Amino acid sequence: MEQGKGPRALLRRFARQENLIGFACSMGLCLLREGPAETLHRIRLRLGRKHAERKFVRRLLNPAPLTLRRQRETAFPEDISFSLLVPLYNTPADFLREMIASVQAQTFSRWELCLADGSDEAHGEVEALCREAAERDPRIRYRKLERNGGISANTNACLELATGSYIALFDHDDLLLPGALYEMASAIAAQDADFLYSDEMVFASPDRRRVIGLHFKPDFAPDDLLANNYICHLTVFRAALLERAGRFRSAFDGSQDHDLILRLTAQARRIVHIPKILYLWRSHPASVAGDIGSKTYAVDAGVRAVRDALAARGIEAEVASSPVYPTMYHVTYPIRGCPRISLIMDGGAAPEQAKADLAALAAAAGDGLPLECRIATRGATPGERLQAAAGEAAGDYLLFVAPGLRTDNPAWIREMLMLCQREDTGAVGGLVTFADGRVRHAGLVLGLGRGGLLGRGHYRADGAGAGYFGQLAIVEDVSAVSGECLMISRERFRDAGGFDPALGAALYDADLCLRLRERGLLVVYTPYPALRGGEARAFPMAYGAELPGYAGAAAAFRARWQEALAAGDPYYNPNLTLELSDFRVRG
Repeated sequence: MEQGKGPRALLRRFARQENLIGFACSMGLCLLREGPAETLHRIRLRLGRKHAERKFVRRLLNPAPLTLRRQRETAFPEDISFSLLVPLYNTPADFLREMIASVQAQTFSRWELCLADGSDEAHGEVEALCREAAERDPRIRYRKLERNGGISANTNACLELATGSYIALFDHDDLLLPGALYEMASAIAAQDADFLYSDEMVFASPDRRRVIGLHFKPDFAPDDLLANNYICHLTVFRAALLERAGRFRSAFDGSQDHDLILRLTAQARRIVHIPKILYLWRSHPASVAGDIGSKTYAVDAGVRAVRDALAARGIEAEVASSPVYPTMYHVTYPIRGCPRISLIMDGGAAPEQAKADLAALAAAAGDGLPLECRIATRGATPGERLQAAAGEAAGDYLLFVAPGLRTDNPAWIREMLMLCQREDTGAVGGLVTFADGRVRHAGLVLGLGRGGLLGRGHYRADGAGAGYFGQLAIVEDVSAVSGECLMISRERFRDAGGFDPALGAALYDADLCLRLRERGLLVVYTPYPALRGGEARAFPMAYGAELPGYAGAAAAFRARWQEALAAGDPYYNPNLTLELSDFRVRG
Protein backbone atom coordinates (compact mmCIF):
# COMPACT_ATOMS: atom_id res chain seq x y z
CA MET A 1 0.00 0.00 0.00
CA GLU A 2 1.37 3.43 -0.94
CA GLN A 3 2.82 5.29 2.03
CA GLY A 4 0.54 7.99 3.42
CA LYS A 5 -2.66 6.46 2.01
CA GLY A 6 -3.30 3.57 4.40
CA PRO A 7 -6.01 3.37 7.09
CA ARG A 8 -3.73 4.84 9.76
CA ALA A 9 -2.83 7.78 7.53
CA LEU A 10 -6.54 8.49 7.00
CA LEU A 11 -7.19 8.23 10.73
CA ARG A 12 -4.33 10.66 11.45
CA ARG A 13 -5.70 13.15 8.92
CA PHE A 14 -9.25 13.11 10.27
CA ALA A 15 -8.03 13.03 13.89
CA ARG A 16 -6.86 16.63 13.49
CA GLN A 17 -10.44 17.87 13.19
CA GLU A 18 -11.93 19.58 16.24
CA ASN A 19 -15.22 17.66 16.17
CA LEU A 20 -16.70 14.27 17.00
CA ILE A 21 -15.22 12.71 13.86
CA GLY A 22 -11.78 13.93 14.89
CA PHE A 23 -12.23 12.59 18.40
CA ALA A 24 -13.41 9.20 17.15
CA CYS A 25 -10.45 8.93 14.77
CA SER A 26 -7.95 9.94 17.45
CA MET A 27 -9.41 7.29 19.76
CA GLY A 28 -9.16 4.77 16.92
CA LEU A 29 -5.46 5.57 16.56
CA CYS A 30 -5.03 5.24 20.31
CA LEU A 31 -6.72 1.84 20.25
CA LEU A 32 -4.36 0.63 17.53
CA ARG A 33 -1.26 2.00 19.24
CA GLU A 34 -1.97 1.68 22.95
CA GLY A 35 -4.76 -0.83 23.40
CA PRO A 36 -8.14 -0.61 25.15
CA ALA A 37 -6.91 0.41 28.63
CA GLU A 38 -5.10 3.53 27.41
CA THR A 39 -7.98 4.38 25.08
CA LEU A 40 -10.45 4.28 27.97
CA HIS A 41 -8.09 6.51 29.97
CA ARG A 42 -7.99 9.03 27.11
CA ILE A 43 -11.79 9.05 26.84
CA ARG A 44 -12.05 9.81 30.56
CA LEU A 45 -9.55 12.65 30.16
CA ARG A 46 -11.56 14.02 27.24
CA LEU A 47 -14.79 13.96 29.25
CA GLY A 48 -13.03 15.74 32.12
CA ARG A 49 -11.78 18.36 29.71
CA LYS A 50 -15.26 19.00 28.34
CA HIS A 51 -16.68 19.29 31.87
CA ALA A 52 -14.08 21.92 32.83
CA GLU A 53 -14.71 23.77 29.57
CA ARG A 54 -18.48 23.86 30.12
CA LYS A 55 -18.00 25.23 33.65
CA PHE A 56 -15.68 27.93 32.36
CA VAL A 57 -18.06 28.97 29.57
CA ARG A 58 -21.02 29.17 31.96
CA ARG A 59 -19.08 31.59 34.16
CA LEU A 60 -17.86 33.50 31.13
CA LEU A 61 -21.30 34.05 29.62
CA ASN A 62 -23.03 34.78 32.94
CA PRO A 63 -20.97 37.44 34.76
CA ALA A 64 -22.12 38.35 38.26
CA PRO A 65 -24.36 41.46 38.36
CA LEU A 66 -22.26 42.90 41.20
CA THR A 67 -19.16 42.60 39.03
CA LEU A 68 -20.83 44.45 36.16
CA ARG A 69 -22.08 47.17 38.51
CA ARG A 70 -18.62 47.64 39.99
CA GLN A 71 -17.18 47.97 36.50
CA ARG A 72 -19.76 50.60 35.52
CA GLU A 73 -18.99 52.62 38.65
CA THR A 74 -15.20 52.59 38.15
CA ALA A 75 -13.73 55.97 37.18
CA PHE A 76 -11.02 56.18 34.53
CA PRO A 77 -8.90 59.04 33.16
CA GLU A 78 -10.90 61.18 30.75
CA ASP A 79 -8.41 60.71 27.94
CA ILE A 80 -9.26 56.99 27.57
CA SER A 81 -11.95 56.45 24.92
CA PHE A 82 -12.49 53.80 22.26
CA SER A 83 -13.48 53.87 18.61
CA LEU A 84 -14.64 50.43 17.48
CA LEU A 85 -14.14 49.98 13.75
CA VAL A 86 -16.69 47.72 12.07
CA PRO A 87 -16.73 47.53 8.26
CA LEU A 88 -20.07 46.15 7.10
CA TYR A 89 -20.81 44.14 3.99
CA ASN A 90 -24.12 42.34 3.52
CA THR A 91 -24.19 41.56 7.23
CA PRO A 92 -27.05 39.24 8.26
CA ALA A 93 -29.61 41.25 10.22
CA ASP A 94 -29.53 38.98 13.26
CA PHE A 95 -25.73 39.14 13.45
CA LEU A 96 -25.81 42.94 13.09
CA ARG A 97 -28.34 43.38 15.90
CA GLU A 98 -26.38 41.11 18.22
CA MET A 99 -23.10 42.86 17.42
CA ILE A 100 -24.52 46.32 18.16
CA ALA A 101 -26.22 45.09 21.34
CA SER A 102 -22.93 43.63 22.63
CA VAL A 103 -21.30 47.06 22.28
CA GLN A 104 -24.18 48.86 23.95
CA ALA A 105 -23.92 46.42 26.87
CA GLN A 106 -20.34 47.52 27.64
CA THR A 107 -19.73 48.53 31.26
CA PHE A 108 -17.22 51.15 30.06
CA SER A 109 -19.30 53.87 28.41
CA ARG A 110 -16.82 56.11 26.53
CA TRP A 111 -16.98 54.35 23.19
CA GLU A 112 -18.16 55.05 19.70
CA LEU A 113 -19.15 52.43 17.17
CA CYS A 114 -17.92 53.44 13.72
CA LEU A 115 -19.82 51.64 10.96
CA ALA A 116 -18.86 51.97 7.29
CA ASP A 117 -21.32 50.11 5.10
CA GLY A 118 -20.34 48.72 1.71
CA SER A 119 -23.40 46.45 1.37
CA ASP A 120 -24.98 46.02 -2.05
CA GLU A 121 -28.47 47.14 -3.04
CA ALA A 122 -29.97 43.74 -2.23
CA HIS A 123 -29.11 44.24 1.46
CA GLY A 124 -30.80 47.55 2.21
CA GLU A 125 -31.82 46.25 5.65
CA VAL A 126 -28.22 46.81 6.84
CA GLU A 127 -28.54 50.56 6.28
CA ALA A 128 -32.02 50.68 7.80
CA LEU A 129 -30.91 48.87 10.96
CA CYS A 130 -27.81 51.03 11.37
CA ARG A 131 -29.60 54.33 10.86
CA GLU A 132 -32.26 53.33 13.36
CA ALA A 133 -29.59 52.35 15.91
CA ALA A 134 -27.68 55.62 15.32
CA GLU A 135 -30.84 57.68 15.90
CA ARG A 136 -31.36 56.00 19.26
CA ASP A 137 -27.71 56.09 20.40
CA PRO A 138 -25.48 59.04 19.39
CA ARG A 139 -22.37 56.93 20.09
CA ILE A 140 -23.15 54.92 16.94
CA ARG A 141 -21.69 56.62 13.88
CA TYR A 142 -22.76 55.34 10.48
CA ARG A 143 -21.68 56.03 6.91
CA LYS A 144 -23.11 54.45 3.80
CA LEU A 145 -20.34 53.99 1.24
CA GLU A 146 -20.90 54.73 -2.42
CA ARG A 147 -19.30 51.42 -3.30
CA ASN A 148 -17.74 48.43 -1.62
CA GLY A 149 -14.01 49.11 -1.57
CA GLY A 150 -12.98 45.86 0.14
CA ILE A 151 -12.30 45.25 3.78
CA SER A 152 -9.23 47.49 4.10
CA ALA A 153 -10.75 50.46 2.30
CA ASN A 154 -14.01 50.04 4.23
CA THR A 155 -12.15 49.87 7.55
CA ASN A 156 -10.22 53.00 6.64
CA ALA A 157 -13.61 54.63 6.01
CA CYS A 158 -14.53 53.68 9.58
CA LEU A 159 -11.40 55.48 10.70
CA GLU A 160 -12.68 58.69 9.13
CA LEU A 161 -15.51 58.55 11.68
CA ALA A 162 -13.26 57.79 14.67
CA THR A 163 -12.40 60.34 17.38
CA GLY A 164 -11.35 58.01 20.25
CA SER A 165 -7.88 57.94 21.76
CA TYR A 166 -7.77 54.17 21.20
CA ILE A 167 -8.91 52.07 18.24
CA ALA A 168 -10.51 48.62 18.55
CA LEU A 169 -10.90 46.18 15.63
CA PHE A 170 -14.23 44.38 15.56
CA ASP A 171 -15.72 42.09 12.90
CA HIS A 172 -19.30 42.69 11.83
CA ASP A 173 -20.56 39.24 12.84
CA ASP A 174 -18.79 38.86 16.20
CA LEU A 175 -19.55 39.81 19.80
CA LEU A 176 -17.89 41.54 22.75
CA LEU A 177 -18.38 40.41 26.33
CA PRO A 178 -19.76 43.19 28.59
CA GLY A 179 -16.48 43.86 30.37
CA ALA A 180 -14.27 43.94 27.27
CA LEU A 181 -13.66 47.70 27.09
CA TYR A 182 -13.51 47.95 30.89
CA GLU A 183 -10.62 45.45 30.93
CA MET A 184 -8.84 47.34 28.16
CA ALA A 185 -9.27 50.67 29.96
CA SER A 186 -8.00 49.13 33.20
CA ALA A 187 -4.85 47.85 31.52
CA ILE A 188 -4.25 51.18 29.79
CA ALA A 189 -4.64 53.11 33.05
CA ALA A 190 -2.37 50.72 34.98
CA GLN A 191 0.34 50.07 32.37
CA ASP A 192 0.16 52.95 29.85
CA ALA A 193 -0.13 50.42 27.05
CA ASP A 194 -0.26 51.52 23.44
CA PHE A 195 -1.10 48.07 22.03
CA LEU A 196 -3.31 45.50 23.77
CA TYR A 197 -4.91 42.17 22.95
CA SER A 198 -7.07 39.62 24.76
CA ASP A 199 -7.98 35.95 24.58
CA GLU A 200 -10.99 34.87 22.55
CA MET A 201 -13.56 32.12 22.12
CA VAL A 202 -14.77 30.64 18.83
CA PHE A 203 -18.38 29.46 18.94
CA ALA A 204 -20.68 27.71 16.48
CA SER A 205 -23.38 30.16 15.49
CA PRO A 206 -26.01 30.78 16.70
CA ASP A 207 -25.43 29.14 20.11
CA ARG A 208 -22.73 30.92 22.13
CA ARG A 209 -22.45 27.88 24.39
CA ARG A 210 -21.33 25.63 21.52
CA VAL A 211 -17.61 26.10 21.89
CA ILE A 212 -15.31 25.33 18.98
CA GLY A 213 -12.22 26.62 20.76
CA LEU A 214 -11.09 28.62 23.76
CA HIS A 215 -8.01 30.46 22.57
CA PHE A 216 -5.82 31.28 25.56
CA LYS A 217 -2.82 33.08 24.12
CA PRO A 218 0.78 33.64 25.18
CA ASP A 219 2.13 37.04 26.10
CA PHE A 220 3.69 38.91 23.18
CA ALA A 221 5.77 36.47 21.17
CA PRO A 222 7.28 37.90 17.96
CA ASP A 223 8.09 34.55 16.36
CA ASP A 224 4.57 33.28 16.96
CA LEU A 225 3.20 36.42 15.30
CA LEU A 226 5.35 35.99 12.21
CA ALA A 227 4.14 32.43 11.83
CA ASN A 228 0.49 32.99 12.73
CA ASN A 229 -1.77 35.92 13.59
CA TYR A 230 -2.35 34.50 17.05
CA ILE A 231 -3.17 37.99 18.41
CA CYS A 232 -6.30 38.38 16.25
CA HIS A 233 -9.16 39.48 18.61
CA LEU A 234 -9.70 41.61 20.62
CA THR A 235 -7.02 44.06 19.41
CA VAL A 236 -6.86 47.63 20.75
CA PHE A 237 -4.19 50.25 20.08
CA ARG A 238 -3.53 53.94 20.53
CA ALA A 239 -4.78 56.04 17.62
CA ALA A 240 -1.44 57.85 17.47
CA LEU A 241 0.33 54.50 17.01
CA LEU A 242 -1.80 53.78 13.96
CA GLU A 243 -0.87 57.12 12.43
CA ARG A 244 2.82 56.20 12.75
CA ALA A 245 2.44 52.64 11.46
CA GLY A 246 0.03 53.50 8.64
CA ARG A 247 -3.54 52.46 7.97
CA PHE A 248 -4.98 49.32 6.40
CA ARG A 249 -3.58 48.37 3.00
CA SER A 250 -5.91 46.96 0.35
CA ALA A 251 -3.07 44.97 -1.20
CA PHE A 252 -3.26 42.70 1.87
CA ASP A 253 -7.03 42.15 1.92
CA GLY A 254 -7.73 38.73 3.40
CA SER A 255 -4.81 39.11 5.81
CA GLN A 256 -5.19 42.83 6.47
CA ASP A 257 -5.33 42.44 10.26
CA HIS A 258 -2.12 40.38 10.32
CA ASP A 259 -0.38 42.96 8.15
CA LEU A 260 -1.50 45.82 10.38
CA ILE A 261 -0.68 44.03 13.65
CA LEU A 262 2.83 43.23 12.40
CA ARG A 263 3.38 46.92 11.63
CA LEU A 264 1.81 48.17 14.88
CA THR A 265 3.74 45.82 17.16
CA ALA A 266 6.99 46.72 15.38
CA GLN A 267 6.51 50.32 16.57
CA ALA A 268 4.63 49.83 19.85
CA ARG A 269 6.29 50.98 23.05
CA ARG A 270 4.24 48.88 25.48
CA ILE A 271 2.43 45.70 24.36
CA VAL A 272 0.05 44.19 26.91
CA HIS A 273 -1.74 40.86 26.76
CA ILE A 274 -4.89 40.57 28.88
CA PRO A 275 -5.26 36.85 29.67
CA LYS A 276 -9.05 36.93 29.67
CA ILE A 277 -11.58 35.99 27.01
CA LEU A 278 -13.22 39.26 25.99
CA TYR A 279 -14.20 38.46 22.41
CA LEU A 280 -16.58 35.87 20.90
CA TRP A 281 -15.68 34.91 17.35
CA ARG A 282 -18.69 33.57 15.46
CA SER A 283 -18.10 30.58 13.21
CA HIS A 284 -20.63 30.11 10.42
CA PRO A 285 -20.41 28.68 6.89
CA ALA A 286 -19.22 31.93 5.25
CA SER A 287 -16.69 32.95 7.90
CA VAL A 288 -12.93 32.44 7.98
CA ALA A 289 -13.43 30.95 11.43
CA GLY A 290 -15.63 28.32 9.81
CA ASP A 291 -13.52 27.49 6.76
CA ILE A 292 -10.38 29.15 5.45
CA GLY A 293 -11.34 27.69 2.07
CA SER A 294 -14.09 30.28 1.86
CA LYS A 295 -11.40 32.99 1.53
CA THR A 296 -8.40 31.33 -0.09
CA TYR A 297 -6.91 34.68 -1.12
CA ALA A 298 -6.10 35.17 2.59
CA VAL A 299 -3.28 32.62 2.28
CA ASP A 300 -1.36 34.54 -0.38
CA ALA A 301 -2.00 37.85 1.37
CA GLY A 302 -0.65 36.41 4.62
CA VAL A 303 2.55 35.22 2.96
CA ARG A 304 3.08 38.70 1.52
CA ALA A 305 2.31 40.38 4.86
CA VAL A 306 4.96 38.35 6.67
CA ARG A 307 7.48 38.85 3.87
CA ASP A 308 6.84 42.60 3.90
CA ALA A 309 7.23 42.80 7.69
CA LEU A 310 10.60 41.09 7.45
CA ALA A 311 11.70 43.28 4.54
CA ALA A 312 10.90 46.35 6.66
CA ARG A 313 13.56 45.05 9.09
CA GLY A 314 16.05 44.59 6.27
CA ILE A 315 15.55 40.80 6.11
CA GLU A 316 14.94 39.18 2.73
CA ALA A 317 13.49 35.79 3.69
CA GLU A 318 11.39 33.14 1.99
CA VAL A 319 7.85 32.68 3.37
CA ALA A 320 5.54 29.77 2.65
CA SER A 321 2.46 28.17 4.17
CA SER A 322 3.24 25.60 6.84
CA PRO A 323 2.55 21.92 6.09
CA VAL A 324 -0.31 21.68 8.61
CA TYR A 325 -2.39 24.82 7.96
CA PRO A 326 -2.40 27.28 5.05
CA THR A 327 -2.51 30.53 7.09
CA MET A 328 0.38 29.53 9.32
CA TYR A 329 3.75 30.35 7.83
CA HIS A 330 7.26 28.96 7.63
CA VAL A 331 9.95 31.61 7.35
CA THR A 332 13.27 30.53 5.84
CA TYR A 333 16.03 32.98 6.71
CA PRO A 334 19.27 33.18 4.73
CA ILE A 335 22.34 31.60 6.36
CA ARG A 336 25.17 34.08 6.93
CA GLY A 337 28.52 32.75 5.82
CA CYS A 338 29.51 29.12 6.28
CA PRO A 339 29.81 28.68 10.05
CA ARG A 340 31.19 25.51 11.59
CA ILE A 341 28.81 23.45 13.71
CA SER A 342 29.95 21.32 16.65
CA LEU A 343 27.60 18.38 17.18
CA ILE A 344 27.89 17.33 20.82
CA MET A 345 26.37 14.21 22.38
CA ASP A 346 26.64 12.81 25.91
CA GLY A 347 28.50 9.49 25.74
CA GLY A 348 27.54 8.49 29.27
CA ALA A 349 27.99 4.79 29.79
CA ALA A 350 27.75 3.95 26.07
CA PRO A 351 30.26 6.09 24.12
CA GLU A 352 30.44 3.71 21.16
CA GLN A 353 26.68 3.77 20.65
CA ALA A 354 26.69 7.57 21.01
CA LYS A 355 29.39 7.73 18.35
CA ALA A 356 27.21 5.76 15.95
CA ASP A 357 24.15 7.89 16.74
CA LEU A 358 26.06 11.12 16.20
CA ALA A 359 27.50 9.86 12.92
CA ALA A 360 23.98 9.03 11.69
CA LEU A 361 22.70 12.52 12.53
CA ALA A 362 25.69 14.13 10.86
CA ALA A 363 25.17 11.99 7.75
CA ALA A 364 21.50 13.01 7.61
CA ALA A 365 22.47 16.69 7.28
CA GLY A 366 22.63 17.38 3.57
CA ASP A 367 23.14 21.15 3.67
CA GLY A 368 26.92 21.23 3.23
CA LEU A 369 27.75 22.97 6.49
CA PRO A 370 31.09 22.01 8.05
CA LEU A 371 30.47 19.73 11.03
CA GLU A 372 32.55 18.64 14.00
CA CYS A 373 31.34 15.65 16.04
CA ARG A 374 32.18 15.38 19.75
CA ILE A 375 31.22 12.69 22.24
CA ALA A 376 31.14 14.03 25.82
CA THR A 377 32.70 11.56 28.27
CA ARG A 378 34.60 13.58 30.89
CA GLY A 379 32.50 14.36 33.98
CA ALA A 380 30.25 12.75 36.55
CA THR A 381 26.91 14.05 35.25
CA PRO A 382 25.41 14.80 31.81
CA GLY A 383 25.65 18.55 32.31
CA GLU A 384 29.28 18.38 33.40
CA ARG A 385 30.21 16.15 30.46
CA LEU A 386 28.49 18.41 27.93
CA GLN A 387 30.04 21.53 29.49
CA ALA A 388 33.52 20.02 29.17
CA ALA A 389 32.93 19.01 25.55
CA ALA A 390 31.59 22.47 24.72
CA GLY A 391 34.73 24.05 26.11
CA GLU A 392 36.85 21.96 23.74
CA ALA A 393 34.61 22.42 20.69
CA ALA A 394 35.91 24.39 17.71
CA GLY A 395 32.53 25.23 16.15
CA ASP A 396 31.00 28.68 15.86
CA TYR A 397 27.73 27.10 16.97
CA LEU A 398 27.18 24.30 19.46
CA LEU A 399 24.40 21.79 18.76
CA PHE A 400 23.63 19.46 21.66
CA VAL A 401 21.70 16.30 20.78
CA ALA A 402 20.64 13.26 22.79
CA PRO A 403 21.68 9.68 21.99
CA GLY A 404 19.28 7.51 20.03
CA LEU A 405 17.80 10.22 17.82
CA ARG A 406 17.35 10.15 14.04
CA THR A 407 15.87 12.45 11.38
CA ASP A 408 14.90 12.27 7.71
CA ASN A 409 15.16 16.03 7.16
CA PRO A 410 18.46 16.92 5.42
CA ALA A 411 17.94 20.58 6.41
CA TRP A 412 17.51 19.83 10.12
CA ILE A 413 20.65 21.73 11.16
CA ARG A 414 19.98 24.63 8.80
CA GLU A 415 16.46 25.05 10.25
CA MET A 416 18.02 25.68 13.66
CA LEU A 417 21.06 27.64 12.51
CA MET A 418 19.05 30.25 10.58
CA LEU A 419 17.20 31.12 13.79
CA CYS A 420 20.28 30.93 15.98
CA GLN A 421 22.10 33.46 13.80
CA ARG A 422 19.56 36.19 14.52
CA GLU A 423 20.61 39.02 16.80
CA ASP A 424 17.61 38.58 19.10
CA THR A 425 17.96 34.83 19.65
CA GLY A 426 19.83 33.09 22.45
CA ALA A 427 19.04 29.40 21.94
CA VAL A 428 16.98 27.25 19.58
CA GLY A 429 15.35 23.90 20.30
CA GLY A 430 13.84 21.51 17.80
CA LEU A 431 10.85 19.20 17.81
CA VAL A 432 11.73 15.74 19.09
CA THR A 433 9.17 12.96 18.94
CA PHE A 434 9.22 9.46 20.36
CA ALA A 435 9.66 6.59 17.92
CA ASP A 436 5.85 6.30 17.62
CA GLY A 437 5.47 9.94 16.49
CA ARG A 438 4.21 11.43 19.76
CA VAL A 439 5.88 14.54 21.16
CA ARG A 440 8.91 14.11 23.38
CA HIS A 441 10.04 17.77 23.21
CA ALA A 442 8.35 20.90 21.86
CA GLY A 443 9.58 23.50 24.31
CA LEU A 444 9.51 23.52 28.11
CA VAL A 445 6.88 25.22 30.28
CA LEU A 446 7.61 26.78 33.66
CA GLY A 447 5.38 25.42 36.43
CA LEU A 448 4.02 22.51 34.38
CA GLY A 449 3.82 19.03 35.86
CA ARG A 450 4.73 17.34 39.11
CA GLY A 451 6.12 19.72 41.69
CA GLY A 452 5.17 22.78 39.65
CA LEU A 453 8.70 23.18 38.30
CA LEU A 454 9.17 22.48 34.60
CA GLY A 455 7.27 20.33 32.13
CA ARG A 456 7.22 19.23 28.52
CA GLY A 457 4.81 21.26 26.38
CA HIS A 458 2.48 19.22 24.14
CA TYR A 459 3.84 16.07 25.77
CA ARG A 460 2.71 12.93 23.91
CA ALA A 461 0.59 14.89 21.43
CA ASP A 462 0.63 13.85 17.77
CA GLY A 463 3.91 15.24 16.48
CA ALA A 464 2.48 15.53 12.96
CA GLY A 465 -0.45 17.65 14.12
CA ALA A 466 -0.92 21.35 14.74
CA GLY A 467 -1.17 21.17 18.53
CA TYR A 468 -2.96 23.83 20.53
CA PHE A 469 -4.06 26.53 18.04
CA GLY A 470 -1.13 25.67 15.81
CA GLN A 471 1.59 26.14 18.42
CA LEU A 472 3.17 22.73 17.84
CA ALA A 473 3.53 23.28 14.11
CA ILE A 474 5.10 26.76 13.99
CA VAL A 475 8.28 28.46 15.10
CA GLU A 476 7.43 30.00 18.45
CA ASP A 477 9.00 31.66 21.47
CA VAL A 478 9.22 29.59 24.66
CA SER A 479 10.76 29.93 28.09
CA ALA A 480 13.20 27.04 27.67
CA VAL A 481 14.15 24.15 25.41
CA SER A 482 15.71 20.79 26.16
CA GLY A 483 19.39 20.01 25.77
CA GLU A 484 18.28 16.92 23.85
CA CYS A 485 18.13 19.20 20.80
CA LEU A 486 19.55 22.65 21.53
CA MET A 487 21.66 25.01 19.42
CA ILE A 488 23.48 28.09 20.70
CA SER A 489 26.39 30.16 19.43
CA ARG A 490 29.66 29.40 21.16
CA GLU A 491 29.99 33.09 22.06
CA ARG A 492 26.58 33.25 23.74
CA PHE A 493 27.16 29.95 25.52
CA ARG A 494 30.40 31.33 26.95
CA ASP A 495 29.01 34.75 27.85
CA ALA A 496 26.01 33.23 29.67
CA GLY A 497 28.27 30.91 31.67
CA GLY A 498 27.39 27.65 29.92
CA PHE A 499 25.87 24.76 31.85
CA ASP A 500 26.07 25.19 35.62
CA PRO A 501 27.90 22.24 37.29
CA ALA A 502 25.53 22.61 40.28
CA LEU A 503 22.73 21.53 37.93
CA GLY A 504 24.75 18.91 36.11
CA ALA A 505 22.31 16.08 36.82
CA ALA A 506 19.24 17.76 35.34
CA LEU A 507 17.73 21.15 34.40
CA TYR A 508 21.11 22.63 33.41
CA ASP A 509 19.72 23.31 29.91
CA ALA A 510 16.59 25.09 31.18
CA ASP A 511 18.73 27.10 33.60
CA LEU A 512 20.88 28.30 30.69
CA CYS A 513 17.77 29.27 28.72
CA LEU A 514 16.43 31.38 31.59
CA ARG A 515 19.79 33.13 31.91
CA LEU A 516 19.66 33.93 28.20
CA ARG A 517 16.16 35.37 28.63
CA GLU A 518 17.44 37.53 31.50
CA ARG A 519 19.80 39.06 28.95
CA GLY A 520 16.85 40.01 26.74
CA LEU A 521 17.33 37.18 24.25
CA LEU A 522 14.65 34.90 22.86
CA VAL A 523 14.54 31.15 23.26
CA VAL A 524 12.93 29.68 20.15
CA TYR A 525 11.27 26.36 19.35
CA THR A 526 11.09 25.09 15.77
CA PRO A 527 9.15 22.03 14.56
CA TYR A 528 11.14 21.57 11.38
CA PRO A 529 14.24 19.55 12.45
CA ALA A 530 11.85 16.65 13.30
CA LEU A 531 14.12 14.39 15.31
CA ARG A 532 12.71 11.15 16.70
CA GLY A 533 13.65 8.34 19.06
CA GLY A 534 12.98 6.75 22.44
CA GLU A 535 9.95 5.23 24.15
CA ALA A 536 7.33 7.39 25.89
CA ARG A 537 7.14 5.20 28.98
CA ALA A 538 10.74 6.11 29.87
CA PHE A 539 9.98 9.83 30.23
CA PRO A 540 7.54 11.62 32.58
CA MET A 541 5.84 14.95 31.79
CA ALA A 542 7.94 16.64 34.51
CA TYR A 543 11.18 17.39 32.68
CA GLY A 544 14.22 15.55 34.01
CA ALA A 545 12.38 13.69 36.78
CA GLU A 546 13.55 10.35 35.36
CA LEU A 547 17.21 11.19 35.92
CA PRO A 548 19.32 10.29 38.96
CA GLY A 549 20.06 13.36 41.05
CA TYR A 550 16.90 15.17 39.93
CA ALA A 551 15.75 16.05 43.46
CA GLY A 552 18.89 18.03 44.25
CA ALA A 553 18.93 19.77 40.87
CA ALA A 554 15.23 20.62 41.22
CA ALA A 555 15.78 22.20 44.65
CA ALA A 556 18.65 24.33 43.33
CA PHE A 557 16.65 25.32 40.23
CA ARG A 558 13.63 26.29 42.33
CA ALA A 559 15.73 28.43 44.67
CA ARG A 560 17.45 30.20 41.79
CA TRP A 561 14.32 30.87 39.71
CA GLN A 562 11.80 31.42 42.49
CA GLU A 563 10.57 34.75 41.09
CA ALA A 564 10.20 33.43 37.54
CA LEU A 565 8.27 30.40 38.77
CA ALA A 566 5.99 32.58 40.89
CA ALA A 567 5.29 34.91 37.94
CA GLY A 568 4.35 32.01 35.68
CA ASP A 569 5.46 31.19 32.18
CA PRO A 570 4.79 34.22 29.91
CA TYR A 571 4.29 31.89 26.94
CA TYR A 572 1.75 29.67 28.73
CA ASN A 573 -1.60 31.23 29.55
CA PRO A 574 -2.62 31.28 33.26
CA ASN A 575 -6.09 29.98 32.34
CA LEU A 576 -4.57 26.66 31.24
CA THR A 577 -4.02 23.74 33.58
CA LEU A 578 -0.57 22.95 34.94
CA GLU A 579 -1.52 19.38 35.79
CA LEU A 580 -1.61 18.10 32.21
CA SER A 581 0.14 19.17 29.01
CA ASP A 582 -2.92 19.12 26.73
CA PHE A 583 -3.75 22.85 27.07
CA ARG A 584 -7.12 22.29 28.73
CA VAL A 585 -8.75 25.03 30.78
CA ARG A 586 -8.01 24.97 34.50
CA GLY A 587 -10.66 23.07 36.43
